[in-house]
Amino acid sequence: MNNRGKKLEDNFYKQFNALNLKFETSGKPLLIKAYRSKLESGRVPYDCTINIGDTIVAIVEIRPGISFKTFDFTRIEAFAGANDIRFYVLTDGTNFTVGDRNNGIRKTNINFTKFVEIIIERKAKNIDEAKKKIADLFLTLIKKSNFKTLKQNFNENLNSLINQLNYDEINEKYYFLNFDDIGNVENKFFRLLLDDGKSIKRVYRYTTLKAIYDCLKNNTYRIKCLVGMNDTTEVNYAENKIFGINKDYATANWKRVENYNNRFISSSSIKKDDLTLWRLYSEDSSGVCLELRVNVGEMPNNFFLCRISYGRRGNIHPELDLIKDFLNQLKDAEIYFSFKTLNIWKHFFKPHDFAEEKEVRLLFIRDNPMIIPEKGWELTNSHQILNPFVDFKLNDPNFPLRLTKIVLGSKCPENKINKKQFQQYIRELNILADRDLNDLKVEISSINSYR
Repeated sequence: MNNRGKKLEDNFYKQFNALNLKFETSGKPLLIKAYRSKLESGRVPYDCTINIGDTIVAIVEIRPGISFKTFDFTRIEAFAGANDIRFYVLTDGTNFTVGDRNNGIRKTNINFTKFVEIIIERKAKNIDEAKKKIADLFLTLIKKSNFKTLKQNFNENLNSLINQLNYDEINEKYYFLNFDDIGNVENKFFRLLLDDGKSIKRVYRYTTLKAIYDCLKNNTYRIKCLVGMNDTTEVNYAENKIFGINKDYATANWKRVENYNNRFISSSSIKKDDLTLWRLYSEDSSGVCLELRVNVGEMPNNFFLCRISYGRRGNIHPELDLIKDFLNQLKDAEIYFSFKTLNIWKHFFKPHDFAEEKEVRLLFIRDNPMIIPEKGWELTNSHQILNPFVDFKLNDPNFPLRLTKIVLGSKCPENKINKKQFQQYIRELNILADRDLNDLKVEISSINSYR
């Protein structure tokens, strides 16, 4: 940054923080302050943030002599969207352009005083009336939808929904209470939306011969971070579909990156001994298909197991369209709502292109750095992405999946001999290493005509 730009930055901080602004909440007043970006210039599309308490409400780019008419807002707006920041701001030190993501309005050629007013202004609202509208619309759209399991089992009434809504005074958004509770109304909605009414008893994971050997040798079941998955677009697919913006992982701030790197998935399918999946994920049938039994009962904390919801042809995804319609109708009424658990359930939606795989996904969220197991790192084979992983004890009763069968591919090297060898190895592990593998069987794929 040149001297002129540095001087403008210094003037902005001095002018803004000299106001000693406070935001009055129903609880306690919060300080409103400007903070400099801690990242190197060019790494992020802004120079500072405006915070109300600990919440970033605006990012500000300060550029001397900028043309507001020709400036490309794409990067700064996308960053705000990707990191759920309400306002994005451009200024030359005198004039300001302020974009508000809540209503999609961008105000240009305003002065410093008006800029401050926009950042701190909160309109008086009839919160009780808004809660009633939200609950009524939510129930109406569910009743009108084509999702049978959701309609039959979502038994909340209007008053119950109203009582479970809360209001975020800083960002002027409503949300459902107790979102950390898997049994809260929002989590119930997503679970039923993803449930097709069919129980999941067994799933099938296609992988390499080395992967199952390492699994047995180390007595571990490895699941990897979603950032390194084979479909690099799926990380933000659901959010991009709902909000119509590109939440690019490459522009995410460190908190969002940290969040993604503590999400781990194990991808399986309901399709047993399937030719297409052998080709895609088991080294052209040279690897193995693992049969895994789903442990019945309540899912352990931090684990989520669901079938993937796929879009339809023509860029249609009814489940996500339902959510989008709900948010848009509220937005038209100037009511802004946030699904607090979307950052969990978004990982169970994928484009139509992958529908043939009929995936069942196990998601593990490691939200505490002290939680067991520890996190490791590796380079992925498919994309050479540095990616974290976690290893669980194989067939641990607290793990949602139990290995019950190893199916060797039709092109697996020396599959008849390897069948005998794996059977013997499993017997020795049971006897000598006291493993829990008594019910583990080894077979060869029934696909004989594959070349």
